[in-house]
Amino acid sequence: MKAISILFALLSATTWSLADNVSGPGCSTIQRFPWGSIYYEHNGNGPYQLDPIWDGFRFKSNQGQVTIEVVHVNGYRLSCGQEVLTLGQNLLNLDIQKQEQRWTLHAMNGNFTLESSFPRDTLVFTRNANTFTVKGGQGTVTGTTQFEKLTINSPLGTSTITTNMGHRMVSGVALERIPYLGRGLYIPFHGVGIFIDMMKMFPMPEIAEWIEWKPIVLGA
Repeated sequence: MKAISILFALLSATTWSLADNVSGPGCSTIQRFPWGSIYYEHNGNGPYQLDPIWDGFRFKSNQGQVTIEVVHVNGYRLSCGQEVLTLGQNLLNLDIQKQEQRWTLHAMNGNFTLESSFPRDTLVFTRNANTFTVKGGQGTVTGTTQFEKLTINSPLGTSTITTNMGHRMVSGVALERIPYLGRGLYIPFHGVGIFIDMMKMFPMPEIAEWIEWKPIVLGA
Protein backbone atom coordinates (compact mmCIF):
# COMPACT_ATOMS: atom_id res chain seq x y z
CA MET A 1 0.00 0.00 0.00
CA LYS A 2 2.85 2.41 0.76
CA ALA A 3 4.34 1.90 -2.71
CA ILE A 4 0.93 2.53 -4.29
CA SER A 5 0.39 5.73 -2.30
CA ILE A 6 3.87 6.99 -3.21
CA LEU A 7 3.25 6.27 -6.89
CA PHE A 8 -0.14 8.01 -6.75
CA ALA A 9 1.54 11.10 -5.28
CA LEU A 10 4.16 10.93 -8.00
CA LEU A 11 1.54 10.68 -10.73
CA SER A 12 -0.66 13.43 -9.34
CA ALA A 13 2.27 15.87 -9.23
CA THR A 14 3.22 15.38 -12.89
CA THR A 15 3.11 18.37 -15.24
CA TRP A 16 2.67 17.70 -18.96
CA SER A 17 3.43 21.08 -20.56
CA LEU A 18 6.10 21.52 -23.24
CA ALA A 19 7.85 24.20 -21.18
CA ASP A 20 6.65 24.68 -17.64
CA ASN A 21 7.48 27.17 -14.92
CA VAL A 22 8.96 24.49 -12.66
CA SER A 23 11.77 23.02 -14.79
CA GLY A 24 12.19 25.61 -17.53
CA PRO A 25 12.07 25.87 -21.33
CA GLY A 26 12.30 22.61 -23.24
CA CYS A 27 11.47 20.57 -20.15
CA SER A 28 8.44 18.96 -18.56
CA THR A 29 8.23 18.18 -14.87
CA ILE A 30 7.88 14.57 -13.80
CA GLN A 31 8.03 15.31 -10.07
CA ARG A 32 8.19 18.65 -8.31
CA PHE A 33 9.74 19.32 -4.93
CA PRO A 34 10.11 22.38 -2.67
CA TRP A 35 13.70 22.65 -3.97
CA GLY A 36 13.19 21.89 -7.67
CA SER A 37 12.19 18.93 -9.84
CA ILE A 38 12.87 15.74 -11.73
CA TYR A 39 12.23 16.61 -15.38
CA TYR A 40 12.47 15.25 -18.89
CA GLU A 41 13.81 17.08 -21.92
CA HIS A 42 12.09 17.70 -25.24
CA ASN A 43 15.03 19.14 -27.14
CA GLY A 44 17.18 16.60 -28.95
CA ASN A 45 15.34 13.52 -27.68
CA GLY A 46 13.32 12.85 -30.85
CA PRO A 47 10.30 10.62 -30.18
CA TYR A 48 9.97 9.84 -26.49
CA GLN A 49 7.62 7.98 -24.19
CA LEU A 50 6.98 8.34 -20.46
CA ASP A 51 5.09 5.50 -18.77
CA PRO A 52 4.19 4.89 -15.12
CA ILE A 53 5.50 1.70 -13.56
CA TRP A 54 4.88 0.14 -10.15
CA ASP A 55 7.36 2.26 -8.22
CA GLY A 56 7.99 5.23 -10.52
CA PHE A 57 8.37 5.90 -14.24
CA ARG A 58 10.10 4.63 -17.36
CA PHE A 59 11.32 7.16 -19.93
CA LYS A 60 12.33 6.06 -23.44
CA SER A 61 14.03 8.29 -26.01
CA ASN A 62 16.90 8.20 -28.49
CA GLN A 63 19.20 8.62 -25.47
CA GLY A 64 18.13 5.26 -24.07
CA GLN A 65 15.71 3.98 -21.45
CA VAL A 66 15.74 5.53 -18.00
CA THR A 67 13.95 4.04 -15.01
CA ILE A 68 12.96 6.46 -12.25
CA GLU A 69 12.27 4.59 -9.02
CA VAL A 70 11.07 5.68 -5.60
CA VAL A 71 13.49 3.82 -3.32
CA HIS A 72 12.10 5.21 -0.08
CA VAL A 73 10.04 8.18 1.07
CA ASN A 74 12.93 10.62 0.60
CA GLY A 75 14.91 8.90 -2.13
CA TYR A 76 14.93 8.29 -5.88
CA ARG A 77 17.07 6.15 -8.15
CA LEU A 78 17.50 6.90 -11.85
CA SER A 79 19.14 4.18 -13.92
CA CYS A 80 20.09 3.77 -17.58
CA GLY A 81 21.92 0.53 -18.31
CA GLN A 82 24.80 0.37 -15.85
CA GLU A 83 24.69 4.10 -15.07
CA VAL A 84 22.90 5.23 -11.91
CA LEU A 85 21.96 8.60 -10.46
CA THR A 86 20.70 8.71 -6.87
CA LEU A 87 18.85 11.45 -5.04
CA GLY A 88 18.49 11.66 -1.28
CA GLN A 89 16.57 14.48 0.38
CA ASN A 90 16.02 15.48 3.98
CA LEU A 91 13.87 18.60 4.19
CA LEU A 92 15.89 21.15 2.20
CA ASN A 93 19.15 19.17 2.30
CA LEU A 94 20.04 17.22 -0.84
CA ASP A 95 22.62 14.61 -1.82
CA ILE A 96 22.82 13.74 -5.54
CA GLN A 97 25.35 11.30 -6.98
CA LYS A 98 26.03 10.30 -10.60
CA GLN A 99 28.96 7.94 -11.10
CA GLU A 100 31.97 9.83 -9.65
CA GLN A 101 30.14 13.16 -9.53
CA ARG A 102 28.34 14.54 -6.50
CA TRP A 103 26.24 17.57 -5.63
CA THR A 104 25.05 18.49 -2.13
CA LEU A 105 22.84 21.28 -0.84
CA HIS A 106 22.84 22.22 2.85
CA ALA A 107 20.38 24.66 4.41
CA MET A 108 20.88 26.54 7.67
CA ASN A 109 18.89 29.51 8.96
CA GLY A 110 17.82 30.62 5.50
CA ASN A 111 21.35 30.41 4.08
CA PHE A 112 22.59 27.68 1.73
CA THR A 113 25.77 25.92 0.68
CA LEU A 114 25.83 24.21 -2.71
CA GLU A 115 28.79 21.90 -3.31
CA SER A 116 29.39 20.66 -6.85
CA SER A 117 32.05 18.20 -7.98
CA PHE A 118 31.29 18.87 -11.65
CA PRO A 119 31.99 21.63 -12.22
CA ARG A 120 34.03 21.70 -9.03
CA ASP A 121 32.89 24.61 -6.89
CA THR A 122 31.34 25.47 -3.53
CA LEU A 123 28.79 28.26 -3.45
CA VAL A 124 27.65 29.93 -0.24
CA PHE A 125 24.41 31.94 -0.34
CA THR A 126 23.76 34.42 2.49
CA ARG A 127 21.33 37.29 2.97
CA ASN A 128 21.09 40.22 5.36
CA ALA A 129 18.36 42.85 5.60
CA ASN A 130 19.07 44.56 2.26
CA THR A 131 22.02 42.53 0.92
CA PHE A 132 22.48 39.13 -0.67
CA THR A 133 25.85 37.49 -1.27
CA VAL A 134 26.93 34.50 -3.36
CA LYS A 135 30.51 33.42 -2.76
CA GLY A 136 32.37 30.76 -4.75
CA GLY A 137 35.58 29.87 -6.52
CA GLN A 138 35.05 32.62 -9.11
CA GLY A 139 34.81 35.27 -6.40
CA THR A 140 32.11 37.05 -4.43
CA VAL A 141 28.95 38.61 -5.84
CA THR A 142 27.10 41.03 -3.57
CA GLY A 143 23.84 42.82 -4.30
CA THR A 144 22.75 45.72 -2.10
CA THR A 145 19.43 47.55 -2.29
CA GLN A 146 19.19 51.10 -0.97
CA PHE A 147 16.12 53.21 -1.68
CA GLU A 148 15.47 52.79 -5.44
CA LYS A 149 18.99 51.64 -6.28
CA LEU A 150 20.43 48.12 -6.63
CA THR A 151 24.23 47.84 -6.70
CA ILE A 152 25.89 44.56 -7.61
CA ASN A 153 29.60 44.13 -7.02
CA SER A 154 31.30 41.14 -8.66
CA PRO A 155 34.75 40.08 -9.87
CA LEU A 156 33.85 41.72 -13.21
CA GLY A 157 33.08 45.12 -11.69
CA THR A 158 30.02 47.03 -10.53
CA SER A 159 26.50 47.05 -11.95
CA THR A 160 23.90 49.62 -10.93
CA ILE A 161 20.15 49.57 -11.51
CA THR A 162 18.33 52.73 -10.52
CA THR A 163 14.57 53.30 -10.66
CA ASN A 164 13.24 56.86 -10.62
CA MET A 165 9.61 57.82 -11.30
CA GLY A 166 9.05 54.55 -13.16
CA HIS A 167 12.16 54.97 -15.32
CA ARG A 168 15.00 52.48 -15.00
CA MET A 169 18.66 53.17 -15.65
CA VAL A 170 21.19 50.34 -15.91
CA SER A 171 24.94 50.85 -15.97
CA GLY A 172 28.06 48.76 -15.60
CA VAL A 173 28.55 45.04 -16.20
CA ALA A 174 25.61 43.25 -17.84
CA LEU A 175 23.91 41.01 -15.29
CA GLU A 176 23.94 37.98 -17.58
CA ARG A 177 27.76 38.06 -17.54
CA ILE A 178 28.09 38.01 -13.76
CA PRO A 179 28.97 34.60 -12.30
CA TYR A 180 26.54 32.84 -9.94
CA LEU A 181 23.58 35.04 -10.84
CA GLY A 182 21.37 32.29 -12.22
CA ARG A 183 18.23 30.27 -11.67
CA GLY A 184 19.67 26.96 -10.58
CA LEU A 185 21.64 23.82 -11.39
CA TYR A 186 20.67 21.27 -14.09
CA ILE A 187 21.99 17.72 -13.73
CA PRO A 188 21.08 15.87 -16.97
CA PHE A 189 20.82 12.10 -17.21
CA HIS A 190 20.03 10.51 -20.61
CA GLY A 191 17.09 12.75 -21.49
CA VAL A 192 15.83 13.31 -17.97
CA GLY A 193 17.48 15.09 -15.07
CA ILE A 194 17.34 16.83 -11.73
CA PHE A 195 16.94 20.58 -11.40
CA ILE A 196 17.93 22.40 -8.21
CA ASP A 197 16.03 25.70 -8.27
CA MET A 198 18.19 28.04 -6.19
CA MET A 199 15.87 30.98 -6.87
CA LYS A 200 13.13 29.04 -5.13
CA MET A 201 15.38 28.15 -2.20
CA PHE A 202 17.20 31.47 -2.00
CA PRO A 203 14.98 34.11 -3.64
CA MET A 204 16.75 37.02 -5.29
CA PRO A 205 13.75 39.05 -6.52
CA GLU A 206 16.01 42.04 -7.17
CA ILE A 207 17.48 40.29 -10.23
CA ALA A 208 14.85 37.66 -11.11
CA GLU A 209 13.65 39.39 -14.29
CA TRP A 210 17.18 39.43 -15.74
CA ILE A 211 18.39 35.91 -15.13
CA GLU A 212 15.29 33.87 -16.08
CA TRP A 213 16.48 30.23 -16.57
CA LYS A 214 20.22 30.85 -16.73
CA PRO A 215 22.15 28.03 -14.99
CA ILE A 216 23.85 29.16 -11.80
CA VAL A 217 26.91 27.12 -12.71
CA LEU A 218 27.71 25.56 -16.08
CA GLY A 219 28.89 22.11 -17.02
CA ALA A 220 26.79 19.68 -14.96
